[in-house]
Amino acid sequence: MRQSAPRFPDGAASRVVLIGCSDFDDIDLPAIPAVKSNLADLRSALTDQTHGILPPEHCRVLADPADHRSVGMALAQAAREAEDLLLVYYTGHGLLDEDGLLHLALSSTDPGHVGFTGVPADLVKRYLGRARARLRVLVLDCCFSGRAVAAMAESGSLLSAQLDVSGTYTLTSTTATAPSHAPPGQRHTAFTAALLDALNQSEPLTLDGIHQHIDSLLQGAGLPRPQRRSVNAAGDLALVRGPVQPDAGPQTGSEGEIRFRKAPPVPPARSRRDLIQTVLMIAVPFAVAGLFGGWRETLIAAAGVALFLGLFLLLLLLRGDVHYDLVVNGDGLGTEHGTHSAHVPWRDVECVGVLRRAPGTVLVSNVLIVRLKADAPRPPGFHKRLNQRLPDRRYVIAGMLGTYGADPMRLRSAIERFAGGIYRTDQQLLEMDPRLR
Repeated sequence: MRQSAPRFPDGAASRVVLIGCSDFDDIDLPAIPAVKSNLADLRSALTDQTHGILPPEHCRVLADPADHRSVGMALAQAAREAEDLLLVYYTGHGLLDEDGLLHLALSSTDPGHVGFTGVPADLVKRYLGRARARLRVLVLDCCFSGRAVAAMAESGSLLSAQLDVSGTYTLTSTTATAPSHAPPGQRHTAFTAALLDALNQSEPLTLDGIHQHIDSLLQGAGLPRPQRRSVNAAGDLALVRGPVQPDAGPQTGSEGEIRFRKAPPVPPARSRRDLIQTVLMIAVPFAVAGLFGGWRETLIAAAGVALFLGLFLLLLLLRGDVHYDLVVNGDGLGTEHGTHSAHVPWRDVECVGVLRRAPGTVLVSNVLIVRLKADAPRPPGFHKRLNQRLPDRRYVIAGMLGTYGADPMRLRSAIERFAGGIYRTDQQLLEMDPRLR
């Protein structure tokens, strides 16, 4: 279905508040590391110098707020200042109180007293409703976020009267009863990864188009489908003017290819500093021993240790400069690691997908697997140990997504861009061949 012409907001008259909680004081609320990347990359997309919709100073980020006051002040200020668009986004844990009402968790939230320590979702909606902005958008990436939509659909209720405000649009990551999804080790939560992918399309999508795009990706991955509610045509609004790439994102490459590359866990400068400190700590005892012991024995031992440490230091520094790349382009998909590379052309591929667990293993998760056509040759160069566990030579495991920092949603979008509809979900792969379990 062709989307309507997008309406772009006036950046100078618009405000965005991005709220996210990744760390929590209560042990019953597990950390969500992907929240930090959600906030950083979404802000980068919305304020992109080329295709963003607003200047950076009009996009406020609240990372791990501990109390209601900071959230309330940010929402109140944005509601006062926004004249065209007011967008509020939350990513973190969604919790239900005894009455089944949705609350957004803060870093200090107590799951046993959600009503007193969390932020009620309907309170956020009321801030939106009071704003003078012509268009109001609420995006919730949390468990049970569909409650915000379900509450609005209850005709005749007081809550419905408060939330059904002209010019509002609500987009949520799940239904009213389903948990949201944050794949372990991935840069983004599943919903926000799909949202960022929607913002990176060649043509700007409206809110309705963004919802359809996210719905397609999440449904294809077997995840809960996003929900939406639009009042008075806010769905024709676009959040970007063209494709954007988050500055901190792992995906790189030219227009003819898309690369996924995992950023090094430790900055190179820090790695070198730590290694130098280690060398000095080991060298000092030898210097002391030389002062009080035999110089010949000490020098021989010191030379051996210095040679070992020098080689070890060199290997680590060289390894820090080597990237693990997953490359998707018009010819096929491949991997690159230093001077080593492997590649499989699309003409030899029947289908491709991501298995949540490698066949015959317990700990190896999120593997990119390729099913070859019956007459296609088996491509060399891919991971030998993993591929030894495959049921036959028609399958090739290209690698683990965590190695390349590849988000499953964006990887699927890249494959569909260059190869069409050959992507298969984990469930579809297992139904096609139960031996992959």
